[in-house]
Amino acid sequence: MYFYKVINITIVGTGNVAFHLSEIFLEREGINLMEICGRKNNLPSYFNDKINYSNNLSKLEKSDFYLICIDDDQIENISKNIKIDKHSIILHCSGSTSINVLSNNFSYGVLYPLQTFSINKSVNFNDIPIIVEGNSIESLNKIKTLGLMISDNVLKASSKQRLAIHVSAVFTNNFTNYMRIVADEILKSNEIDTDILNPLTLETSNKLKYLSSKDAQTGPALRNDLKTIKKHLNLLKGTGYEEIYKTISSKITKLNNEL
Repeated sequence: MYFYKVINITIVGTGNVAFHLSEIFLEREGINLMEICGRKNNLPSYFNDKINYSNNLSKLEKSDFYLICIDDDQIENISKNIKIDKHSIILHCSGSTSINVLSNNFSYGVLYPLQTFSINKSVNFNDIPIIVEGNSIESLNKIKTLGLMISDNVLKASSKQRLAIHVSAVFTNNFTNYMRIVADEILKSNEIDTDILNPLTLETSNKLKYLSSKDAQTGPALRNDLKTIKKHLNLLKGTGYEEIYKTISSKITKLNNEL
């Protein structure tokens, strides 16, 4: 495996992923965060104020890695506007974007942290799966080295495999969180404190440490408890959530034949 004495890194972007990567890069020995580049005149205040900042892609310092942490539809364009030599590697951090959008560069790849990030919530990078891909064996080994400096869980995946990981993450995180938004609205409309669901939410997550998702499934739809389902649908009339309830319940009921 290839090792640098010190890895110099430049981040392009100032969003959630850029912020959390900057925090872990500043924390880890052997990594030097050279600068962050963004569109704003100044680095947002939630970043460490000791970080060098630029809003000019054409004047970036020389780095070993350039990490593009921006909206997916802008990655290819930004990549074409960063001038790097063949000894540097340009990376994007997207779960759903092919490695090929960076193919105008000599050395390129992907470093995708599989986690949900919010500015005001810290995360433990040691446990975060880091999905990597490189355009060559040499590039991949260097990207793996960087990944292992921030996490104990580094996995190689093709662009197609990473897309499957990303859509699975959407179901696991984004859709699940939306369901909690729906649940909160139902409780609020009935003058009930939403915190009542917090222990259930925590236990639902904790069970998956010991059970498969299928084995952990419970509820009236799994039991085909039509009487309870009808009561729920009557309560949901006029809320706009009836169809969501019906669709998901029908899918869960089918699990009965698989368990």
